[in-house]
Amino acid sequence: MKILLPVAAIFFLSFILPQTGNPLRNTKWEAPNGLVIYFTPSDTVKMLMDNKLLTAAQYKVKDSLVIWRDFIKSDATCDTSIRGTYIYKIRDSLLSFKVLSDRCEERADVMQTLVLSLE
Repeated sequence: MKILLPVAAIFFLSFILPQTGNPLRNTKWEAPNGLVIYFTPSDTVKMLMDNKLLTAAQYKVKDSLVIWRDFIKSDATCDTSIRGTYIYKIRDSLLSFKVLSDRCEERADVMQTLVLSLE
């Protein structure tokens, strides 16, 4: 019994702690033009327009940084091996990004102009 309680506490905390470090997880944000960015409960972010998937990417949050890598190859995405690193800011239910580094100029140009409101 003495061992069971600490093990149960560690198990419980292992599910809580990772989610508290990512304020983007499981949120939807919308741009004025109708573009929706959905950060799923996993490590996937989806960009949708009129409920149609435009592209998807893997993302990772660390502190105020988002690391983004497209994983659907299309005309609207970058090479799937290129990662972009952005500083994100949430203020007054608005999400914005500042490019820290990204060799994909098209994605960087789009990301730094986005101002998204929480759905």
